[in-house]
Amino acid sequence: MSANKTAWHPPFTGLLQERGPKWTKITGEVSLTMEPQRADDVIEVRVDRPRDPSDAGSVLRLLWGYIVWVALLEFKSIARPFRRGDLLRLLGYGMAWLSAHQAGDALPVGPRTRRRATPADLTLVLVVPSVTPTLQEELRELSLTVELSKTGYHEVRGFPVRLVAVDLGVAAEHERDELMRWFAGVPGERSLEALRWIGQHTGGARPMSAQAELEGWEEWARRYFASLTPDKLAEILDPAQRLAGLDPAQRLAGLDPAQRLAGLDPAQRLAG
Repeated sequence: MSANKTAWHPPFTGLLQERGPKWTKITGEVSLTMEPQRADDVIEVRVDRPRDPSDAGSVLRLLWGYIVWVALLEFKSIARPFRRGDLLRLLGYGMAWLSAHQAGDALPVGPRTRRRATPADLTLVLVVPSVTPTLQEELRELSLTVELSKTGYHEVRGFPVRLVAVDLGVAAEHERDELMRWFAGVPGERSLEALRWIGQHTGGARPMSAQAELEGWEEWARRYFASLTPDKLAEILDPAQRLAGLDPAQRLAGLDPAQRLAGLDPAQRLAG
């Protein structure tokens, strides 16, 4: 399990191989996962400013109250829903994070104060479009119980680290949040503000945007463009927005001389 093996490791594996039961197979230095351990999001409480309990942001507004110092968040999208082993992976991430933060100065808890991390410092967050039978079955197999909530934020009991399962669909309705509905895959008409936000995060050069080379792009793009009714598209692309960034020649391209002069007073026309 350690990143650095000692001279004692190979002989110990050899001891097990030579003297273990005949009905076992023992292999040393095995990578247990094909993918690197990587949390979707790490949320940290800042120590350079006071925590304001009244500031719950404008998304997942009930989540922030569950966070003490650090949260590891796993998001399951409609393109890749919750699958068997996803919860086990998140729990493993939590244990790996705690193991990596056991030095005396590993966790900042103040501008000049650091200490080792404890299970009480960490929150694990599983965000799913909806709570599925697969997730419920995995919880039962792990002997974990769920405290169901009408808000969509379900506390999971029985693990040494705080664990919250967020049902995006339920939470979106409780908080009346259109973008949470979008990520939950809830159908419905989108407001102009929501469509503009989604459009800003569709392709392009923004760092946090859906890109064509990523899994699930087809579903993202299909849902977005299906939401762009002619009326919504006209509102989004008002004349000022359509012309923004164009040089004069591009703005006048395709217009005959009379159209180019329209809107000018007689003096301006003669000057032209």
